[in-house]
Amino acid sequence: MSSAIPLTEPTHNETRSRFRASAKAHVVALLMVWAISACYMSTHFKRGWVPHDEGTLGQSAERVLLGQMPHRDFDDYTGGLTYVHALMFRLLGINSGSMRVVLFIFFLGWVPAVYYIAARFGEWYSAAAIALLAVAWSVPNYPGPMPSWYNLYFATFGLAALLHYAEVNSRRWLFVAGICAGLSFLAKITAAYFVCGALLFFIFREQSLALGERCNSRARARLYSAFIALGLGTFLVLLARMIHKVPGAGDLIYFVFPAFVLVVLLLAREFSGIPGKDRMRFVALARMCVPFAIGVLIPLMVFVVPYMIAGSVRDLMIGIIVVPARAVQFASQMPAEPAMMMTAIPFLLPIILAYDTKKLGRVVWGIVLALFCCAVFIFSVPVPLVYDFGWCSMALALPLLVAAGVTFLWAPSVKQKLTTLRQQQIMMLMSVAALCSIVQFPFATPVYFFFAAPLIILLACALFSSNSRPPKLVLGVLCGFYLLFVVLRVTPGFVYHMGFQYAPDEQTETLAIARAGGLKVEPKDARLYDELIPLLHDHESGRFIYAAPDCPEVYFLSGFRSPSRHNFEYAEDSFQHTERTLSMLRQLGVNVIAIDKHPDFSPGTALDLQNALERDYPQFKDLGKFQVRWRQ
Repeated sequence: MSSAIPLTEPTHNETRSRFRASAKAHVVALLMVWAISACYMSTHFKRGWVPHDEGTLGQSAERVLLGQMPHRDFDDYTGGLTYVHALMFRLLGINSGSMRVVLFIFFLGWVPAVYYIAARFGEWYSAAAIALLAVAWSVPNYPGPMPSWYNLYFATFGLAALLHYAEVNSRRWLFVAGICAGLSFLAKITAAYFVCGALLFFIFREQSLALGERCNSRARARLYSAFIALGLGTFLVLLARMIHKVPGAGDLIYFVFPAFVLVVLLLAREFSGIPGKDRMRFVALARMCVPFAIGVLIPLMVFVVPYMIAGSVRDLMIGIIVVPARAVQFASQMPAEPAMMMTAIPFLLPIILAYDTKKLGRVVWGIVLALFCCAVFIFSVPVPLVYDFGWCSMALALPLLVAAGVTFLWAPSVKQKLTTLRQQQIMMLMSVAALCSIVQFPFATPVYFFFAAPLIILLACALFSSNSRPPKLVLGVLCGFYLLFVVLRVTPGFVYHMGFQYAPDEQTETLAIARAGGLKVEPKDARLYDELIPLLHDHESGRFIYAAPDCPEVYFLSGFRSPSRHNFEYAEDSFQHTERTLSMLRQLGVNVIAIDKHPDFSPGTALDLQNALERDYPQFKDLGKFQVRWRQ
């Protein structure tokens, strides 16, 4: 399939000269993309919420304002983002809107990075289209200030730095990419996926340098090859063991298979007779890894210093590594069936056939694809199965894209028509996209796809543009369809419908609670919390309440403190949990409690605890999924 596509491209110097010649067009296009993206994001800035997400992030930041430390005093992600949110609380007030201001500011800086990457693979108009498509499939769909968005932001910044490094060969850009990875770690530990993707790229680049610079050498770096094979094999085994904790073939295909084929490509190249001595190849790899590693370590070391002073490094390590592992059994969801990847075929087939035809044939296939896209767009509203064609063909495309990219980089008839720089760019995008998409594990709900979607779109851009004469009409139709589909068919349904069926926008009611910061939510949520929070204030005059299971938003919106260090009850030690809870409530003088009858993750309230709470708090009122109880 791939070998039928005549892949050719200009040299590196020709590419840079062409880019400089059209610099004005790129600047204008970037400003337009930036303005459109900012306006679009501003209309979704405070739209929608997932209550426990807002509560977890808000309550954590407020605890920092009270002098507590993440992991030592309460559960958190990594903790760095919590300090940023706490700063915004101090500057703008304690409410959810303050946290979203941070998200919006980073978004404005992220859009140019997306455009920069897209511009490496096409003219200004195609770069603008790809950047807008990446924006539409990202933050506006769920503008909650989640740490995974910052993983995406910093992965994109780091990817742009690595692309520039590959062009100019200046190690300072490796250091910049490392800084981006280190800052990403401070948001969430899943930044490790970007680091792994960068390391795979470094191995590929070293192989390319060895092939280009020492092609006449007869020496073979057997020790280096063994080291690479051992490292790649260990990486693959660890990844497979982590993913296999959740049973099912879908996770292995979506999250392990892309990494597997990349490792196979690197090993095949390594043992195909790359010349060079051990020392020279180790030095070449170290020259990439060391600046990158230094960049990664600097933010981490700065963050760890307060924990060292407080003697809480052990708490930090347990909170980052051990505690998240417990969540897998409670907060996990299987991805879509692998067979749904076949929904991409009707979109890809006209593109593949268009590559192999002349002008008239490309017009015909463009019309065919346009008709199919129109049918999917129209019938995706009443027919969920048709909706699946639009959603799954995008959300499940990564394994197919990585397999195609590996073919590009291995098949002699294709590889020889790609410059060394373009090969490295494709490998870089494949590695980062493939590894960063693992952020969807273990909770592979459709909304988690958006945390990796822009990287996958940029990878598709790199693959489709690696041709001297890409079928612009067909690709333009495809880009236009996915842009309209996400804006008009996916985004309105918010997280509860995305990936399943079309639903109209129901995030129309503003939460009246001050700490909500003007969030627009579903009317039923607005009514529930606008009644719940005042009721809690009516019956509690102290600092603490008890809301469980899994109710961090109740603490945050009400301004009352939680008696527990955990945001979710599944993290609690089950041994004598009822006795500890009752004793804690008596010691703190808690007068009112809120019981969630339908928690999202944790099991419901234990029967013995439920009976004891009903005895100690005899007065009650049912509000939707909550039962509020208080003392006489």
